[in-house]
Formats: sequence, C-alpha cells, structure tokens
Amino acid sequence: MDTVGHLVTLAAASPWALALVALALVIDGFFPFVPGETLVVATAAAAAAGGGSPWLVLAVAAPAALAGDLIAYHLGRRLGIERWVTPKRPRLARAFGSAQRRLELNPASILLTAKFLPFVRVAVSMTAGAGRMPMRRYFPLAVASVTLYTGFHVALGAVVGSAAFALLGNPLIALAVSIAVGFAAGVLIDLAMRVVRARFRRPVVAAA
Repeated sequence: MDTVGHLVTLAAASPWALALVALALVIDGFFPFVPGETLVVATAAAAAAGGGSPWLVLAVAAPAALAGDLIAYHLGRRLGIERWVTPKRPRLARAFGSAQRRLELNPASILLTAKFLPFVRVAVSMTAGAGRMPMRRYFPLAVASVTLYTGFHVALGAVVGSAAFALLGNPLIALAVSIAVGFAAGVLIDLAMRVVRARFRRPVVAAA
C-alpha cells in the first residue's frame, strides 16, 4: 500500500496531472460538469503528501480557471443568453435572471463569489459578456475571483493532505481523505451560498 500510495502521489504531481488539471479548469469555466475543484484539491494534496510544491499547482490552476471564465464571457458576448432564458429551461432562466440582477446591483460581490458555484459561475460570466460589461471592469474581478477560488482549494488540499499523511503515514489514504474533505467543503460552500441568496432575494426582487 505504501508503494502504491507513493506511485499515486508521484503521478498526481507529474506534468501530465497538472495539464489535466488545467484542461479541466478551462472546460469547467463554461461547461460546469467537470470536477475541477476535486482535481485541484487532489493534486495539491498529492503534491503536499509526496513532498512536492502546491504552489506549482496554484500557478497552473489560476490561469486555467481564468481562461475558462474568459471563454464563458466571450460566449455570452457573441451568442447572448436569450436562447437559454426560455420557459422550457426554468432553472437556467432563473440562474441567468438572478445573475443579471446581481450584476446590475453589485457586480463585484457576485463575480467574486460565483466562482465557487458551478452553474452560477457560468451564468454570471456569460451574462457579463451578454450585457456588454467592459473587459477592463470584468477582467480584474475575474482575476480576483479565480485567485480566491484556486487559492482556497490548493490550500485546502495542501493542508489536509500533509496533515493526513503525517497522521496516517500513507499518501494514498491521505489523498482519499483530502478529496473527501474537499467535496465536503464544496457542499458546505453551496449551502452557505444558498442561505445568503435566500436572505437577499427579497431586496433584490424589490430593487429590480
């Protein structure tokens, strides 16, 4: 098990693994069905448990996540969002409608927090593009958002991975624990954001 664990951590810290993380984050920016967060946490945990550098994971993950957001922004700018806002797609219509209201009322807040929610981040970036938000305004907020997003997941993977490895002594088990903690953190963030959205829903509707 120790040998297998070390092989897994070496593979997770390899350039091929970093390339996979980058590709997943780029796609995740406009197609929210790719486990980008899980790969970031797992790779950072493997790097920490195997004696590698989580900073390298962050250096790869942040630009990749930014590229995904920029693709979503340009898709919204070129294609618009009207085709998604239809009665046949009520959940998508609500997501884009909420994104539009938030961008009108408090664009910095929604752009900084939306990255942590899969469907919301795509809707917000596409809506920003469709609404012709200037790139000079969108870009710095997107940079701040992906820095928080990737920094959080890399730090989570590194801390939990190194701690689990120190306690359990097996990098494979440490990697599994890190992935589980990362998934649980994602669920908690989702629940917290739902509470925040529910609390501010009435003022947003009234303002709209």
